[in-house]
Amino acid sequence: MKRTSLHTPEYGAVVALLRDLRLEAGLSQAEVAERVDRPQTWLSAVEVGGRGLDLLQIRELVAVYGVDFPNFARRLEERLKEQPYRPPRRRRVDAGTSKS
Repeated sequence: MKRTSLHTPEYGAVVALLRDLRLEAGLSQAEVAERVDRPQTWLSAVEVGGRGLDLLQIRELVAVYGVDFPNFARRLEERLKEQPYRPPRRRRVDAGTSKS
């Protein structure tokens, strides 16, 4: 299975921070979704890590939460530094497989 950025601890830190910022702002998923003109289910999928975000969508969300993007980036870096480094996984090559 191809590993995507959605399935990394780093992306988990992004969505956890976004959720925390929403809660700090005292906003419900429905309120945020209305402000960004998306269904509430979209934001729910984002917050559980089931939907990817691009940089502009992240910027839009943090603006709704009242946080400027550089502050968001600093907070994200702090969270990422707290996580232990996990090198990317490599494909396993079976030693017993040979072509004859």
